[in-house]
Amino acid sequence: MFFNVGQHEALITERLNAEPAIFKGCSLSELTLMTIGSVVSWLPICLLVAALLGSVTMGFGIGGIMVVLSVIVASSIFRRLKANRPHGYYQLALHLWLARRGLIKSPFVTRTGVWDLGRT
Repeated sequence: MFFNVGQHEALITERLNAEPAIFKGCSLSELTLMTIGSVVSWLPICLLVAALLGSVTMGFGIGGIMVVLSVIVASSIFRRLKANRPHGYYQLALHLWLARRGLIKSPFVTRTGVWDLGRT
């Protein structure tokens, strides 16, 4: 049995409709955001605590461990949140959440009420 590429065209990556899940159901862009958020939050805290204790170098090691643990926990939580939701649901939900708070302008109609043609 040889692998015949012509029979398995679904494996070609340029034909994917969405980013593939690479770790615990999260795509690369989601993992990148989780990692950046973890580094921005944990590294200064760990460096400050380690500096107060007299060993700044240990702050980098402990910060790295905390970043890895945070990404593992966050991806597990995000996997449960994403269950049974369509692709792109949380990007749209975040966009609408920011629009409701006036931080960005929404391209969607978000108000409810009676619609009128404006004619009498």
